[in-house]
Amino acid sequence: MNFFQEIREQILWDFRLENENKDRRLGYAFVIDVFEQTPRLALYIVKKHLSKTQTMQEEHQPPREMLLKALEEQNVNLKYDNIYDINEEIRHWLEQHIFN
Repeated sequence: MNFFQEIREQILWDFRLENENKDRRLGYAFVIDVFEQTPRLALYIVKKHLSKTQTMQEEHQPPREMLLKALEEQNVNLKYDNIYDINEEIRHWLEQHIFN
């Protein structure tokens, strides 16, 4: 069994960064990590007292256009390094390419 199959039941598909500390639930989510104007899909690990990201390997990255579209929907300027929510299109891509 691979790592993604092991964590499948712990994925927080409805996770939103702005709500992380309001109703903290432990598990895993996916975010878009923008660093040096480059968006990359990352696994967001939510623990009791901390959260951290792990950028996904190249073979687990959705098309760049998909990431850019999700960022555009959130009015993100690539000049600012930060993490951002994924959208439904990326969720669907993950379900088909990572969890299927």
